[in-house]
Amino acid sequence: MTQLCGKGIWLAHSYDLQRAAEMATRIGGTHVLVKVGHGPHYFPDTTREMVQRVRALGLYPLAWVKLTARAPQEARTAIVAALERGYEAVVLVLNPEAGAGPITGAQMQPLVQALINVEIPRQRLFLASPPLSYLSDRTAVEVLVQVCQGGWFPLCFAAWAESPTEVIDQGVYHGLGDLSLIWEGTPEVYPVLSAHYGLNDEALMPESFIPWVEGIARHGVDFFSVYDAAGTEKALWSMLEAINVACLETDGRVPVSVSDNRRAVPNASGQVPQPIYITVRTSDSVWGIISRHGISREQFWAWNAHLWDSRGLPRDPDYLQEGWRLRVK
Repeated sequence: MTQLCGKGIWLAHSYDLQRAAEMATRIGGTHVLVKVGHGPHYFPDTTREMVQRVRALGLYPLAWVKLTARAPQEARTAIVAALERGYEAVVLVLNPEAGAGPITGAQMQPLVQALINVEIPRQRLFLASPPLSYLSDRTAVEVLVQVCQGGWFPLCFAAWAESPTEVIDQGVYHGLGDLSLIWEGTPEVYPVLSAHYGLNDEALMPESFIPWVEGIARHGVDFFSVYDAAGTEKALWSMLEAINVACLETDGRVPVSVSDNRRAVPNASGQVPQPIYITVRTSDSVWGIISRHGISREQFWAWNAHLWDSRGLPRDPDYLQEGWRLRVK
């Protein structure tokens, strides 16, 4: 089984690799997900060139293919080529475009049969999709899991619902029972976050993104990823860096791009501690928060300066906005 461990960064376009490399350095990224196909279209030059470029950065290359209802069996070319070129695995993305009808199991069956015919290594294929409760037709999932045995990449996007509790806790983790019946076993769960897939296509501000980060951190994930490098503002990188990945400490897997000083140490209960945030009240001040939580001024700004910077505000300790979410641990 191709079990994943670390943090992944999606590329919508190959020319965003440099930004992905910068982001990986900042957040402790370990994998880059390269788009090698879209529906029936295969990108041979990208597939060939990017696998070596990603490895040269000390990162692991994963491939991804966007599935569409149009000639889905043609996606086999991109999937097979990516594995032959040396990508660790391929993620099949089932996420119908806004305004388009649902992708059905009948439409996906030719692709699945084509992959079965070439004896594709099923543990190296992963399925990315919204939680089942947000799919109007789940038959495509039922068909695709025949070959996507590596695990599930739930798309944890605010586009489905405003509340991360509803999407992550209820849709993903409480919905695992239904998914397990389809999968004939509980799949490995590797959440995908995105700050620019909000309701009404509006990007999330940093304070709105924090609850989504907290949502996946609560579940002690071994691997999560972020879509995508170009659309993830630098103001959000410190939050993604703060998510500690449990498998780095529990089973000794240390991806080559993660330095020792970023590895998290389990607490007495054996759990990897996650960052703690508070909500600003009208009576709060920066100095009061620093004093109350026993953190240094430098650490406070390292964790929270993005709230000022993203609004073009000077880092003024006298200015706090009620409702902001501040990291204090």
